[in-house]
Amino acid sequence: MIIPVERTLNIYAAIADRNEPEGVRDRLFRHLVRKVIEGERDENRLTVHGLAFLQRVRRERDSRH
Repeated sequence: MIIPVERTLNIYAAIADRNEPEGVRDRLFRHLVRKVIEGERDENRLTVHGLAFLQRVRRERDSRH
């Protein structure tokens, strides 16, 4: 099982026209590992979960500024 962290970050950078926020790679990895532990095995679905996570992180950071 490959946790699709790089794939998620690459797609996020392309569609959001943003680089990953500082420190988010580790948070994303932990988030996706939790999804695997919960039973998700499909790499495409894990990527979608990762993109949704990055979107939430962006909204949280934007709302603080």
